[in-house]
Amino acid sequence: MSSTFDRLQLIDDKKRFTPNLSDKFSTWGLLNAGFDYNLVAVIGSQSTGKSTLSSKSSRIGINSSNRHPSQPSNFDVMDNSKRQQTTKGIWMCRARDMNILVMDVEGTDGRERGEDKDFERKSAVFSLASSEVLIFNLWDNQVGLYHGANMGLLKTVFEVNLGLFGNKSQECANQRTLLFIVIRDYIETTPFATLQATLTADLQRIWDTLSKPAELEDRKLTDYFDLSFTALPHKILAAQKFESDVRTLRGRFTDKSRNDFVFKPMYHKRVPADGISLYMQRIWEQVQSNKDLDLPTQQELVAQFKCDEIFLGALGEFDDKVKQQKQPIEAGLVIKGLGEMMRAWRSQALSRYDREASRYHQGVYERKRADLIGRLDSTLSPLFLGQLRNLHQSALAFMKAEIDDNFNIAGFNFANIRKIRACAVDLFINGAREAVVIEGDPTWKWEEQLNLLQKESRAVADQFRKDRHNAGIRVLTAVGIGLLFGL
Repeated sequence: MSSTFDRLQLIDDKKRFTPNLSDKFSTWGLLNAGFDYNLVAVIGSQSTGKSTLSSKSSRIGINSSNRHPSQPSNFDVMDNSKRQQTTKGIWMCRARDMNILVMDVEGTDGRERGEDKDFERKSAVFSLASSEVLIFNLWDNQVGLYHGANMGLLKTVFEVNLGLFGNKSQECANQRTLLFIVIRDYIETTPFATLQATLTADLQRIWDTLSKPAELEDRKLTDYFDLSFTALPHKILAAQKFESDVRTLRGRFTDKSRNDFVFKPMYHKRVPADGISLYMQRIWEQVQSNKDLDLPTQQELVAQFKCDEIFLGALGEFDDKVKQQKQPIEAGLVIKGLGEMMRAWRSQALSRYDREASRYHQGVYERKRADLIGRLDSTLSPLFLGQLRNLHQSALAFMKAEIDDNFNIAGFNFANIRKIRACAVDLFINGAREAVVIEGDPTWKWEEQLNLLQKESRAVADQFRKDRHNAGIRVLTAVGIGLLFGL
């Protein structure tokens, strides 16, 4: 079996969240997909063919009864000889050849859970908070019925949606979910348009009867949901047409050029693929503890965690490079090309951070980026100041050496000293300019060190003049004494 498309039990029947989702994302090849993935959840009553639809429409696999061992696994489908729950908890799989994740959610109204509606509500909250598209599966002969069609589940979905997105923040202003209703075993006795109109009216009636806070009384169903409908024939009695229509339906999930392509940008929850595991886990923890779920806050918490992780990774790589040059600077050496190195290290750290973190919550990303810049600059600043000190000492040493080497050469005078001094200052200025990391930023100013060099180099020149003057006096004195005493 190919592990690339292997399924994962995301939440088991004991309501425990898997610790393996991040690893599975890596196995599925989606960990670095960024926003280039889509997520759909299939919900509905037990034994309405949700798992079959999940497998067929996304090409996750083929019927388990005739699957070759080398072919990817599909979601478990019901054994026709029994009427019992097959999907327990919530399962997830990556669709074949597509960056589409499909969640197969445990069916409602099963005798296994009886009157326990806790998982039904929690799975509805989780699916709505995680997915872009909710596929609701029901039979042709259930249309127009409330309990038979499990409209109670959709009422739960609508109530949950008000709690999650009722008071839309600016970040969620355009957040919507596609409710994709699939009518199964459609026998064409009733025109499809009639079934669609009946279901739309039923959904609108459910929405209108919801108990809404005063500030949300005027909100419409279409403020939060887009509705889409399709029908599929009987899987066994019209097997050939069923397969043909499923292939057509699959195109709506895969062909982005189609006008009826289901994955619109407004449906995406805007959580990058490498953060979806943490996001889903936090969502489920909140749902399990029956706490109010604030999606923007959850997205921000995930962004905080991931941006911190990316921040530390970029900073660690940067620090390793800085350490290599720290010791030579402290030893008093001038490092050739240090400025170019520091600019490259800084740029690489920021590029890595931007590449991995810019997909997350914009406010968190920008705050952590500012923190990273502060850390990078505070780490580079000692190197920069050390380079300036070493350039300063190197320029003075150059000047003194040149003067000492030429002191006793005939014709060497004060004009030569001015030239040597100017050359020493130029050496410092060129080195200081090269060491600047950000031009115009006060952190990287070197004028103060230049002024100190000019003052000290002037003192060296003055000392030379004084030494030359004293030497001249000593020579004249010696000559005078020699003449006086005939030496």
